Amino acid sequence: MNDSLVTWLIRQRRRFLLGCLLLSLCAAAGLPRTGFDTSLGVLLTRSDPYLAERDAMAQAFPNAVEISVALLPEAGTVFAVEPLLALADLNREFRQLPGAVAMNSILQWQSPFGDFSLFPRVLTAENIPDREAIASARERVRQDPFLFGTYVSPDEALALATIRLHPRMREREERAALVAAANALRDSLQERYPQIRFLLNSEAHYEQSNRQAMLDDLRYLLPLVFLLCTALICYSFRSLLLGASILLVALLSVLMTVGTLAWLRWSFNTISVMAPLLVVTIAVADSVHIVSLFRQHVLRGESAQEAMRASLRINLRPITLATVTTFIGFAALNLASSPAVSSFGTVVAVGVGFAYFLTLGLLPALILLLPPIRNPGSGDMHLIPSLLRACESLALRHGRALLWGVTGLGLLCLVLSFRNSTDFNRDSFISADSPLHDYYAAMQAHMERGTPLSFGIEVTEEFGLVSPEMLRRVDEFSAWLREQEGVQGVASLVEVVKTVHQIMRDDVPEAYVIPDSEAEIEDALFNYTVAQVRDFSIDTLANEDFTLMRLFVAVDIDSNQALLALSERIDTQFAQRFPDARLLHGSATLLFARMDHAVTVELLQGYGLSLALITLTLVLGMGSLYYGVLSMVPNLLPAVLVFGAWGLFVGRLDPFVMMLFSISIGLVVDDTVHMLSTYHSARREGLEPEAAISRALHRAGPALIITTAVLALGTCVLIAASTLYFQQAATLLVPIVVVALLLDISFFPALLLRVDRRQERVRSG
Repeated sequence: MNDSLVTWLIRQRRRFLLGCLLLSLCAAAGLPRTGFDTSLGVLLTRSDPYLAERDAMAQAFPNAVEISVALLPEAGTVFAVEPLLALADLNREFRQLPGAVAMNSILQWQSPFGDFSLFPRVLTAENIPDREAIASARERVRQDPFLFGTYVSPDEALALATIRLHPRMREREERAALVAAANALRDSLQERYPQIRFLLNSEAHYEQSNRQAMLDDLRYLLPLVFLLCTALICYSFRSLLLGASILLVALLSVLMTVGTLAWLRWSFNTISVMAPLLVVTIAVADSVHIVSLFRQHVLRGESAQEAMRASLRINLRPITLATVTTFIGFAALNLASSPAVSSFGTVVAVGVGFAYFLTLGLLPALILLLPPIRNPGSGDMHLIPSLLRACESLALRHGRALLWGVTGLGLLCLVLSFRNSTDFNRDSFISADSPLHDYYAAMQAHMERGTPLSFGIEVTEEFGLVSPEMLRRVDEFSAWLREQEGVQGVASLVEVVKTVHQIMRDDVPEAYVIPDSEAEIEDALFNYTVAQVRDFSIDTLANEDFTLMRLFVAVDIDSNQALLALSERIDTQFAQRFPDARLLHGSATLLFARMDHAVTVELLQGYGLSLALITLTLVLGMGSLYYGVLSMVPNLLPAVLVFGAWGLFVGRLDPFVMMLFSISIGLVVDDTVHMLSTYHSARREGLEPEAAISRALHRAGPALIITTAVLALGTCVLIAASTLYFQQAATLLVPIVVVALLLDISFFPALLLRVDRRQERVRSG
């Protein structure tokens, strides 16, 4: 069947050429429809029950849409004339922003007790406060818990202004105009006050920063990958035309992948945006195997058609098996409930399919259109044969020591890999060159305010949360929370009721308690409603029928593990104190902390399934359980060795980098399949194990080295990516593919040789 299929492919090559080009054009027509989803929500695991709770809380208490402006004076203090005038200008001009409603800063702010101003008169260039007035204002700010640490940093080097926007500014179509207007206002202030840095932050800015980083990486890195891969291939084969043919196959693979997904309204996200780079390297790898053997046969004196027929006949099975196993490795990422992870796997899996189709349908036609190779004296890079001979000698003469050494190292690295811990950091998806990165760095350096967590206490009975007994229980629970390590503060409706009750009792300290009757509580809530200010209205604390109350907890915890430990203690304590109520988790911070564990577990489950399916595919493809199972050893070892070394020297991973387990097996299995297929064919022809090893190394080895060099070079480009996530992924993936090659051309031959010799002794004995 192999021969007839190969003959048919060569006979129909012109039709395949035309069909592939037409399909590519149709797919490319969809490129303008390509969408991007840069929201953080796309990273969240959909299997987390807290996600539904967060959504319920967001529906009951919609979060305010805000833009934050950080001011950093070069003088080192915000309590000087220029920073105060800059804040005054911002306070006058912030309504230029579309949807702007109100602004809070140290100049003018809202608290639960009303609207306040820092100075009795509006600041202007003609009305500048003197030194004594500024000193008095500074002391007032330091004494106000609503200002100090919130709108000015404890070291007084940073001032923060928050601009509240109309809820319509959540709409995606409004955000571009908002960002443009905010940037224009910032630039205007920066021009007037060159001694002050103005930094902006908002959800719209975050998404635009991510989008810009994605587009920049695609715009600069994808062409660089094409250029480097083409240069390496042209040098390896000593042919510009062969390199151009392989480049065209890779380019069309990407066009068909992205174009098809664009027609399907598929949106790329902060992770899947790098999938086209992998599609390029996979398409190049498939093509190199075809071209390498084609060239070997041409240099032996065969005609172009005979050489192509021989190359396809030898490569058809291993390329098909490699495609299926690579597809499985990436498709298994769809088991993860995070849309970012699953979409990455889908994009690469689709690209693998198109690369296979174009490698068999388009590449032979392109190669046979080229003029014949005229320089039979030109061969592969001279280092390749020398390296392969050294590996052959190592496997034949020192196989036992090699096997024991690699096995021992693998076991050691397996133990060390458990030293790795995952910790998600949203900053890893922000470009280091982005102004948004500077904002987060400044806030981290100067602000000491804790991370806000939001919980909801829900009961079934109407007005059940405002009974004296329930409010006292919430008060006691809040007191327990304040005693927990890392908790800076707790606030809820309880503090409002106690404060208003105290005010109604002439501010005597003893009256700062929960009233004894429901009537007194109703009076306190009514009086607060009459005097409430916009940003601290009662409906931000409880819903209309008082069946759901918000509980705010500020924490100073720097690791996700510690945050999850606190959350577990809160859940346990709440269940004991409130058997008649339900605790809702409304904080995205907690969701991202939980995502560490969820993503890791789901990715490892997908890795296990893909490993089993890949093994089954190789068993069926090779027609041998023995060789299929044996092939998994060199596929597992590379990731184990690299993650073990990472655990020893670094120890911390972004949870999404755990995708490399599935990615690595999807990539490195290609080398194993080609080595094993060539060795297996030689053994079936009657060759001894030593001769079969020699044939496998010298026939498949050159292509393996070239494809690994291409893959490593293409992945190295990611180190220049805008975001820390891709830099970390590249730092791990490059050594994985290089180690995989070294194992496939040294350790794997030694393993095959030793096991086959033992099998022969068993049969002869």
